[in-house]
Parts: sequence; C-alpha cells; structure tokens
Amino acid sequence: TVEQPDLPGTTLADMLQARGYRTAYMTSGEIQYVNMDGFLRGRGYDLICGYEWLGCRELIMSWGVEDRCLVDGVLGWIDRDRDQPFFAMVWTQQTHHPYEPSPAVPFIDYFKGLPKDQLPPDDYDLGRYLNTLREADRQLGRLFDGLRRLGVADDTIVVVTGDHGEGFGAPHDIYGHGGKVFDEIVKVPLVLWNPRLFNEMPAESRRVKTVGGHIDLNPTLAEMLDLPPAGSWQGRSLFDLGRPPRVYFYAANDDYLLGVREQDQKYIYNATIGREQLFDLAADPHEQINLALEDTERCRELRSRVAAWVKYEEGHIARLRQQTPKRRVFAPGVAHGAEQ
Repeated sequence: TVEQPDLPGTTLADMLQARGYRTAYMTSGEIQYVNMDGFLRGRGYDLICGYEWLGCRELIMSWGVEDRCLVDGVLGWIDRDRDQPFFAMVWTQQTHHPYEPSPAVPFIDYFKGLPKDQLPPDDYDLGRYLNTLREADRQLGRLFDGLRRLGVADDTIVVVTGDHGEGFGAPHDIYGHGGKVFDEIVKVPLVLWNPRLFNEMPAESRRVKTVGGHIDLNPTLAEMLDLPPAGSWQGRSLFDLGRPPRVYFYAANDDYLLGVREQDQKYIYNATIGREQLFDLAADPHEQINLALEDTERCRELRSRVAAWVKYEEGHIARLRQQTPKRRVFAPGVAHGAEQ
C-alpha cells in the first residue's frame, strides 16, 4: 500500500460498481494508516472512510473508535438508499491490539478463580482480547438485527472473517501475529450469513471442513452472485467441488517462512535456516509433533508445491509491476467519494 499503491488488479468492488452497486470501504480506525486511502482510491469504492466520518468523537485507542460506531455507520449508509444494491467492505478494529474494551460494557474476568499455575501465559492480554471478541459478536448481532429491521436481510450476504489469528504464548511461544504460520496465527473464522439461503439447511450441513484461504473469497462471492471471476484472481470458489484442498502461507517478520496445508497435513519450510516441519493436524491440532524426519517423501512433495507456488507468484508480481501505471499522488483525506 505504501511502496506499490498502484499495483493493478480487479477488486470485488470494481466488479460490482460496474454492475450498478453502490460501494463503500469503512473502518473504525484511521483510513490514512499505511496509505490505505491512497491504495483504495480508484479501486471501485464510491465511499472510503475512517473513524472520523462515523460521527463518534471519543477515541478508545490512539487510532480508532468503538466498533459500535462502525455498525451504526454501515446501517445508516445502507438506509440512505435501500433500493440500490450495495457492497460494503467493513473493517472492525477493537479486536486488534491493544484489545481495548468498550467503556460502557462490563468487563468479564474469564480466568477468575483459576490457580496461578493454571493461568494462560498472557492472561492480561488474552482476557482483554476475549472481551473484545465478545463485543465484536455483540456488534455483529446488531448488524444482523439492523439488516432485518431495514428489510434487506434476505437479500444480503454477510461474510464474517478475520485477517489473522493472534498468539498469547500457547500452544507456541508466540505473542501477536505476523511472524509465524502456526494455526493460532493463520486460522481465521469464515461465516457466510443469509437467512433465506441458509436457515433451511440441516444443522449438519451448515459447518463444512473445506480447506481454503482469503484468496478464495472473491471467487466464492462471485459464484454466489452468479458472476464470472475476474481473470486476475488466483483463488477458486469454496463451493467448487473440483478445487484442491490446499492453501499456502507466508511470514517474514523474523525468518522467511513458507508453508502449505493440504487436507490435514501442514508443511512449513524455514527458508532462512533450511528447517522443515510437518504436522498431522487431525492427530496433532496444536502442531507439537514434527513428523518431518519420519516422512521425508511427503516433505519432498510438499516442498515442491511450495517451490512451484513461490516461482509462480514471483512471475505474477513481475508481470503486475510491468503493468503498473505512473504512481498517483494523493492528498490525505477523511472520506472520499460521492457521499463524503
């Protein structure tokens, strides 16, 4: 977003805006962070706004407001024109460090009464995180109720996901995110919500074990909307029965880590020190038993997949850089588009 803000590509907002949708990108944090507003401009959004546009003046952290304000802003934006189809990318912030709880919501001590030797390694931050997760759930409930109240719930798909997990010292000695590719860091929720589509499904069909990644979200939504995927998208719809049960990982805060999950096997290659790790997530969901020395053939297969993925992406990025137009220069702003 800072070094290559004009890298070409088609967003879902691009696709839907061209088909008559009104589009918005909203966050309860600062929209100027790492040139987010500059990167997003010209990518299909009528409205791009941060917390300043939402109307809440009381910051609960140095760079954002309560997610309650974001839900209010989203519902207000939808209510301005219920007849036109809409697409909104809504970026919550409270569950991000420093995990700031809502001032008016009673704080729950999830570890009250536990002996000291049974407390998690970082009970302070984990306790705050759990409270912000509970608040995020409450705000999602307000969003769903608001869509019903506005009469658009049956015609709206809500996708709930996260950009990363979070480490609190267990089951690995990891705090925060970005530096490792163990499951507590890379495993995120994915919920698709629509009363008309899903409420009649039997309970056993509502939770599926499909292996996928963020790269598959746009193709999945395009299929649900009966639209062709953009040619530049690399993922596959999660409803595509022919898609491989595979997802790739990458981290570089410390060592260069490359990984792939295929079904219940997960392979991690540390390119900095040449170390391999192989885990059977079905038998070892906390990734404690490294099977790399026991199954060298499987490691070779998965290392070849990772190598092919890296080679493809290097070529893909090189082609995009060749297509990149002259960099645009933007003045910072609060909200951009027709509804600022």
